[in-house]
Amino acid sequence: MRLYTIFLILTALFFLTSCQDKNPNDTQENSNTSLENKYKDLEEYQWLSDENNFQDEDYQKKFNQHFEQNLKENNWEAAAAYLIAYGDVLDYKFEHDSLYLKKTEVFLNENKNNISDEARGRLYYYVGNHYFRTLDLEKSNDWLKKCIEIVPQNNSHKNTQGFAHFAIAQNYMRMGKLELAEQYVVKALNIFEEVEDLTNQGTAYLLMFSIYTENNAYEESEKFLKKAIDIFEKTKNDYLKFMAQSSYIHFHIDQGDTLTTLNQIDKLAEFSKKISLNEYQNGLLNQYKAFKYTAQKKEDSALYYLKTAKEIAKRTADPDLDMRNFFQEILFSKAFDKPLENIKQAEDFFEELAVDKQENRQFMAQIADVLFKFYLKKGEHEKANYYAVFLIDDAYKQAEARAKGSLFELERKFETERKEKTILLQEKKLADQNKMILYLVILTLFIILISVIVFVWNKNRSITKEKKITENYASQLLQKTENERKRIASDLHDSVSNELINLRHAIEKNDFRNKIDFILDEVRNISRNISPTLFDKIGLKSSVEQLIERTQNQHNFFITSEINYDGSLDIDKELQLYRIIQEAITNILKHADAMAGKISIEENKKTINVEIRDNGKGFDVQKMLEKGNSFGLLNISERVKYLNGTINFHSDHSGTIIKITLPK
Repeated sequence: MRLYTIFLILTALFFLTSCQDKNPNDTQENSNTSLENKYKDLEEYQWLSDENNFQDEDYQKKFNQHFEQNLKENNWEAAAAYLIAYGDVLDYKFEHDSLYLKKTEVFLNENKNNISDEARGRLYYYVGNHYFRTLDLEKSNDWLKKCIEIVPQNNSHKNTQGFAHFAIAQNYMRMGKLELAEQYVVKALNIFEEVEDLTNQGTAYLLMFSIYTENNAYEESEKFLKKAIDIFEKTKNDYLKFMAQSSYIHFHIDQGDTLTTLNQIDKLAEFSKKISLNEYQNGLLNQYKAFKYTAQKKEDSALYYLKTAKEIAKRTADPDLDMRNFFQEILFSKAFDKPLENIKQAEDFFEELAVDKQENRQFMAQIADVLFKFYLKKGEHEKANYYAVFLIDDAYKQAEARAKGSLFELERKFETERKEKTILLQEKKLADQNKMILYLVILTLFIILISVIVFVWNKNRSITKEKKITENYASQLLQKTENERKRIASDLHDSVSNELINLRHAIEKNDFRNKIDFILDEVRNISRNISPTLFDKIGLKSSVEQLIERTQNQHNFFITSEINYDGSLDIDKELQLYRIIQEAITNILKHADAMAGKISIEENKKTINVEIRDNGKGFDVQKMLEKGNSFGLLNISERVKYLNGTINFHSDHSGTIIKITLPK
């Protein structure tokens, strides 16, 4: 029922924003004043601006004559003036004229730069209103947004933009985009307050009421409705007071309070006797009466007012009134178990709404219910089943909304026994829902708690593992340092020292040249192992190539290199990378039982990628790191970490690949 009642309100609100300019009781500045003063001396402009002349048989002829004449003479502003006069009357009458729409669009597309900003903005607004009346809301918003993009020239221009913001808000509300609707109606309200347009502040509050009602925020929405009614009473605006009072009808319908709804309809009917209703209001009032008698199960009275409402809609050719009558027919059909007069219309509308099923479920449920019963009685079970499938699905997804929208729900509230049963069922359902929410909250908290515990446990495990690896590395580093010192001492003692003794004997025999050369080679080897020769001068690439050459010569091991490196690292980082490669080659020679290996260095724009591979027997990387005795792997990892790089070990029975990525 909710979206149906919104349909009842929105068009009326849109209409009333456009007609406030002409309201004689409005104490605010007339929103047409600026342009009217500008155009008042144009021939028959004021006559065309008077809505009372609209039914004159010469109205169209005079409008076309003045518009075409000024267009022909390139009097663009005057031509725009006659479009504004006609558009203002159409807005006041809330009528659609497709020829006017086409003429105005063509005129704007060809001459928008030849007319004043205020005239252009007013025409944008009227075109947007016309598309609203054809229910093309997207196009309506496109034109209305063009209106509000112009920098306003005066209060009259600002007021027009207030109307445009208001109209956009209504369009978004009709699309179900309530947050956007609220944003635009607030902007409209700010403009109306700035220009001190009290009446249209009331219309903005009335739209805000509709938005909050749609959000089920009844307490807040009623505050906005009361503000609107207070303003309309101050301005003595009977038309808007009628619309505000009719909004109270929908307010009570939304809350399922049928008795108060019917009392409000009676009050509105009494109030209507004291004022002059236009066709639009008369159509609404007859629909309300049809609703009242339908709810009271008075078929003849309900049918009478429904037919009257339909005659008014047909007479005015108002698509919105016609649409509301269609839904009133559905309520009547369900209440009195009567078939719809136009089944094809119902089927076509159902399929049209199905384009956005989620947005239009409440409409579709009402139509589907009637069509299901119709085809079930007719014995066309395949068609009946088509609508039954939708109804079954909707029962799970939209049960509460559909209950609000059906007359049967309202009817049950007349009966005390069923009313109590409904309340008990609703309370039980609410309790079940609350219980389910509680279970979900507890489950969610439990999952979060478990996730936190697992995360902390993994984090602590990772920290402990990292700490252990670091401790192992430090311990092995100290041990390796001590071993290296012993090795150097041993090399000096066993090699250099012995050779010096041999040199002494050679001197005695005058045969010492070869001995000196041998000693020099030994010292060079020891020195080279400690620090690569001239590294800071020849750089990483040449040093690695020399290392590979020595490895092949000394160990009878086939190893190649592929180096594409331009020297972008500083010398300290190059030395660390050299040590990594040196350590990796040492590990291959000691542990891999490999026949061959390859060193690759590739430099790109952001990183340097190093790959060291062999065809050895492989090893379990994780196991070796956790054992704590793999100094070579730890040494490589720590040096990569020092260089802010990343390292990845991959090893199996076919060999080992070490991939290192360093940032430049």
